[in-house]
Amino acid sequence: MMNQITKTISYTIIFTIFLSFTQCKTQSVQKDIPFTVNEKTYFNWAGGKKGDQGLTIKIVGNFDTTNLAFSNIFFQNHKYKVVPEIRSNTFTLIGNRSSLKQDLNMSGNSIDEYGNKLPNLDKDFPFDLQKDEAVIEYSVSQQTFFFKVTGVKQLETVYYP
Repeated sequence: MMNQITKTISYTIIFTIFLSFTQCKTQSVQKDIPFTVNEKTYFNWAGGKKGDQGLTIKIVGNFDTTNLAFSNIFFQNHKYKVVPEIRSNTFTLIGNRSSLKQDLNMSGNSIDEYGNKLPNLDKDFPFDLQKDEAVIEYSVSQQTFFFKVTGVKQLETVYYP
């Protein structure tokens, strides 16, 4: 009888610990935010070098609070690191991603392919987003929050020389 109670308590503790870890993985998206988003656009671009292409996302808005910091934008299954441009109470967030293809050694002999780098993929993308949705990661007083932006407008592709 005592052994059965010990097993039940052990299973309950393990289940509680497991449940608490899964809650850490889930990202909660805020509805009340200390800023407003005025502009949200993205465009694909192509460079002059063969295979040099990418995507740039831009979000512009206003804020009313201090201790506000922006760190990332999650968009189309990629995480974009941002360095915000702040002017008085206006911010601009620009995320840029290049998909320049690196030269690969392709051979029937696997030894010749030694040195090829694995592709950089965002495997643990924490959000399920539509094509025109993005999530802004921000912090207030060093506490991290997430805000979902909808209706991100696609602009014309830009071709660089």
